[in-house]
Amino acid sequence: MSAKNSLPENLPLEKRFSYDAKLNRFYVNFQNLKIDNINDIYRIEYLVAQHLSELGKKVSAIVNYENFLIDEELLVPYSRMVNRLMEHFYAGVTRYTSSDHLKEDLEKGFKGANIAPNIFGTIVEAETALQDIS
Repeated sequence: MSAKNSLPENLPLEKRFSYDAKLNRFYVNFQNLKIDNINDIYRIEYLVAQHLSELGKKVSAIVNYENFLIDEELLVPYSRMVNRLMEHFYAGVTRYTSSDHLKEDLEKGFKGANIAPNIFGTIVEAETALQDIS
């Protein structure tokens, strides 16, 4: 799966996840997604679990955070949710965004939850790094 340049902001959350069985790789596309309430976080966790729980193995994951927005007060619960997903489903995960501001916010939130940020500027960098950590 390659990154798309522009996804509609109203793309349903259910359509933002895909699994490549050949690579054992899970793609999460949060491009143009805004998280502004705790229910969004619960819904993400539910949908990821729904996709991955029956595989019986951990997967590598790449998360696209281009133009992603999250309210600052939700960074801690979001990071905790990411930590749970990593413990249960991910063998390794990388993330990418071209936004330095978002990188800083996510790094701060993830480090507070003892998560290695692994945030890169492009999908190519994220894919290369994922090979080293998974």
